[in-house]
Amino acid sequence: MPDVSLLQPLCDVLGISLNELFSGEHISAEEYKGKAEENISRLFKEKQIANLRPVKYLFSVCANTALFVAVIELAVGLVGNFFNSTILEPMLINVSVWLMLFLASMSKLVYDRNKLKKLKHSGACMDSEIEDMIPAAWIRVGNYVTCRIAFRFIYEGKEYKAVSNYYVLTQFTRKEDLYANVYINKENPAKYSVELFQTGR
Repeated sequence: MPDVSLLQPLCDVLGISLNELFSGEHISAEEYKGKAEENISRLFKEKQIANLRPVKYLFSVCANTALFVAVIELAVGLVGNFFNSTILEPMLINVSVWLMLFLASMSKLVYDRNKLKKLKHSGACMDSEIEDMIPAAWIRVGNYVTCRIAFRFIYEGKEYKAVSNYYVLTQFTRKEDLYANVYINKENPAKYSVELFQTGR
C-alpha cells in the first residue's frame, strides 16, 4: 500500500479515480455510487479489525511447540551422548516423532493459510454472528482451552451456519469478545474460511 499522500498523485498519473484505485478495476457511472459505499465500508471494517488481535490458531501453536521440543530433545541427546552413549538413539527417535508432528501441523497450517488467501482474493467477505464456542475437551494448551466457533451469516438472502477450525483461547474469553471475518466462495458459500479476532482487553 502506498503512503496516503501519494494516492491522489498516483490516480492523476494513471488517469483514474480514488474509487477505482481502491476497487482495482474501472467503474462505470452506474456502478460508481455502489462501489464508493462498498469501499468506504471495507476501509471502516479494516480500521476496526486493526484494533483487534488475531486469535492463536491451534495448528500454529502445535507447529511451534513441536519444533521447540524437537530442538530441545536433540540438544539433550547430543549433550547426554558425551556422558552416556546409549542416550542418543532414543532421543533421536523422540526427535523424529516431534518432527513428524511439526510437519503435519505445518502442512495443515499452510493449506488453511492458502485457502484463506485465495478466498480473500476471489471470494466475498461476510459479516457473521458468533453463536457459540464449542470447547474441545481432548486438548488443552497450558491454561488455555481449544475451541471451535459456531457462527452464521447471510449471503444473497439465504442463511448459512458454519463451524470454524480449532483456536486457542483463554478460559475467560467470551463469545462477545470475538469477531469473525468469514470469506466464502461466491459460487459455493458452503466453502468458506474464517479469520478470528478478539478484543485486546
